[in-house]
Amino acid sequence: MNLTDLVTGGVGSKAIETISKITGVSESKAKWIVAAAVPLMIAALNYNAKNKGQTENINNAIDQHSNSGILDKIGNLFGQEGDNQTGSEDGNKIVNHMFGQNSEVVAQNIADKAGLSSSQVTGVLATLAPIVMGYLGRQKQASSGGGIGDLIGSVLGGGSQQNTEPGVLGGILGSFLGGGQEEPTQERVPASTGGSMTDILGGLAGSFFDKSTDGQAKGNILDSIAGMFAK
Repeated sequence: MNLTDLVTGGVGSKAIETISKITGVSESKAKWIVAAAVPLMIAALNYNAKNKGQTENINNAIDQHSNSGILDKIGNLFGQEGDNQTGSEDGNKIVNHMFGQNSEVVAQNIADKAGLSSSQVTGVLATLAPIVMGYLGRQKQASSGGGIGDLIGSVLGGGSQQNTEPGVLGGILGSFLGGGQEEPTQERVPASTGGSMTDILGGLAGSFFDKSTDGQAKGNILDSIAGMFAK
């Protein structure tokens, strides 16, 4: 199991098909939404565990969703007969814990790229978030131990580094998820220099959350993230 499966494989394909039906966008655009949003969620969890002292809380949340059966009922999570849900209360809480004060930034920038309203994307994010936690829970149950970093590293192993755009790599996922004042490192590193998928995704996410990054650049970064996992 890896993130490519969650984005475009058996799990992701069900979410993509349902998002397309509910929002009215093409399946290719729904695929982009999932491929941009889900890795950003993973990056946020990784940052929060490593830098905000939330490891125990994230572990508890993953365990809580590991036996929920949510991966078996994805098609029922987005409403029926064109009903645009605003997402479950649990899902909205997870999104807010993931992105903090940047939740609206994520929703608005994905909405701008996808041609949807921010409220539609907010509902999609709130439905995707428990799926991500359930997926991580299943992966954790199948693993032989290790911390959040090891778990996320194993999930990210399915990404394709070659699909990332040169020039936007490097740096770390900075303080923007938590609203801190530190400035992130914004080194420009060619794609050929390598680096773990966790670091690459973290660099892209850090650039996305940089308050000095304009809307067009944020959209390009989302394209880069989506391109890492959607083929």
